[in-house]
Amino acid sequence: MEETIEQSLNAVELSQKVDGSWQATHGPSGKVAHGLNETEAMDAMRAMLGMDDDGSFVEPLTSDLFEGVANEIALYLEGPVSKMLELHSGFARLEAYGEGVATIRLGGGCQGCPSSRITLMNGVFKELQEKFGEDVVTDVQPVLD
Repeated sequence: MEETIEQSLNAVELSQKVDGSWQATHGPSGKVAHGLNETEAMDAMRAMLGMDDDGSFVEPLTSDLFEGVANEIALYLEGPVSKMLELHSGFARLEAYGEGVATIRLGGGCQGCPSSRITLMNGVFKELQEKFGEDVVTDVQPVLD
């Protein structure tokens, strides 16, 4: 007797189990959190995704660590790219940039997701090249946790 209800986290399904406990499942990554009630299950999922109680990521921004074009890339990742990734409760951060290669960490719901490399190469990489040019962003590398 699983009952699915509406919830506020993107790409997370909340369901009540037969024993009365609750389960939150992040669809894209397959992450699962449990609780004795709805609130506990959602709180556990927020913690698993690196979010605070308001649903904001506790992950620090990295743009203030960079200057010049690297700063612009970091700001773009923190802004429009992360906004796109919010659809799956994810975010992007620039970890390093040099010689045209952006090293990017995908976090939240993207961390551990089997599709994160595809998202990075076919989505984020193309977005960066369109925004900054193929000569500025020649490649992207994932941060592997």
